[in-house]
Amino acid sequence: MNQDILDITQLAERCKLSGTHDAIAKRFQRLRALPKSSMRHLKAFKIGNQARYRLADILEYEDRNAKRSR
Repeated sequence: MNQDILDITQLAERCKLSGTHDAIAKRFQRLRALPKSSMRHLKAFKIGNQARYRLADILEYEDRNAKRSR
């Protein structure tokens, strides 16, 4: 697997989330469903029927939300 693309399990490990696979998937689905103008919107793309996340998008997301919490 390409190091620049994360699946739900890898993203959950990065965010230090715990819970069932379904609960984690629903959490990320809610973030993807937010309007694109929202700072909490998480960009994703689909490969087959699974959402994947680019590492660059994750870093941008973390940076946006870190600025918001300061």
